[in-house]
Amino acid sequence: MRRKVQDVLDWCDRQIDHPSQGWDHLCMSMARQAWGQPASAPSARPACGRVPSKHRHYTTPDKVPAGAICFGLLSTTFGHAWIAGRDGVGFTVDYRRRNNIDRAPMNLPAWTRDNEVWWTDWSPFGMLPLWDDPRNAAKFPPPKCRR
Repeated sequence: MRRKVQDVLDWCDRQIDHPSQGWDHLCMSMARQAWGQPASAPSARPACGRVPSKHRHYTTPDKVPAGAICFGLLSTTFGHAWIAGRDGVGFTVDYRRRNNIDRAPMNLPAWTRDNEVWWTDWSPFGMLPLWDDPRNAAKFPPPKCRR
């Protein structure tokens, strides 16, 4: 069954209080598991490197659709990935509590560059159905894919 955006957000919310595993440094694994997908890379940095350029979208944190996989800290060894939530909040690992998933503001300076976030609606297993979500569709126009 293909997950919907609300399924992804609900999964993340459940993980906060009832984690299915330890999440220490497993941000990319968390992002993929939220979408019900297997791992496709050992960490966020190589995973984001596999995203085709036409599916790399750059915008301010308040314009990232819920459910999108976001990438940052790419100058570090492993990089960082998180799931965009609604209302300026995302889901990430090791933010408030080590080894756990928590909510965090989307506009954290460490995650943004000049207040810009890069996110994707692509995965190696198919496009993420971000615009099937009525709240995303009403608030955000689908990005024009760069060629």
